[in-house]
Amino acid sequence: MAILPVKSLAALALGTLAVAGGATLVQAQSRTDWLSTGQSASYNGYLYAGEAVYATCDGDCTDIDILLFDANNGSLVASDTLADAQPVVSAPYEGSFEIEVVMASCSVEPCAVWTDSDHGF
Repeated sequence: MAILPVKSLAALALGTLAVAGGATLVQAQSRTDWLSTGQSASYNGYLYAGEAVYATCDGDCTDIDILLFDANNGSLVASDTLADAQPVVSAPYEGSFEIEVVMASCSVEPCAVWTDSDHGF
């Protein structure tokens, strides 16, 4: 017989109740956008200190960027504007942020872009 910590037991019990009650368990999902060169998409989300936000795109994209803004004062707190198709930024502190994904280069427009974070936002 396995011995589980209290938090694991509570999560297991809640999950069992949700499934038994007909509810589905939902994981955080990637955001999907179709962007042409120069277009951007923005999301608001709550991030933990050090949580990574990342994006990737289809084979027709060679450069996407991520900008991370403080949602309260609008200041830019992190960015990845390197010429690559896998940008990553980390939240410098826990709080609410605006995440902007910018399509810098898409050869066959529009390009599919997927944005996500370590814990989902």
